[in-house]
Amino acid sequence: MFWTAALGTTLGLCAILFPYAAVPAATLSKAQTPQPMESMADLDLGKDYGTVSVTDLVGYYLENPPAPKSAAAQAEAPHRFGGC
Repeated sequence: MFWTAALGTTLGLCAILFPYAAVPAATLSKAQTPQPMESMADLDLGKDYGTVSVTDLVGYYLENPPAPKSAAAQAEAPHRFGGC
């Protein structure tokens, strides 16, 4: 009897509180629509780099792509936490 009451109470609270936790439909549709990088706000990268536009960041990445992993780094076994 206790488990039934606890489950019913939990599901009832979830049903009542769900509208307060859900993202509004307008916000969700805006988040799913791609934005052009020119319309994005500039990013503050801290005191070392200051404010940088998204266009500049993308251009820097295209001109200076990250170095590929070395064969030794790719062959390295994954870290194991605990156990064998």
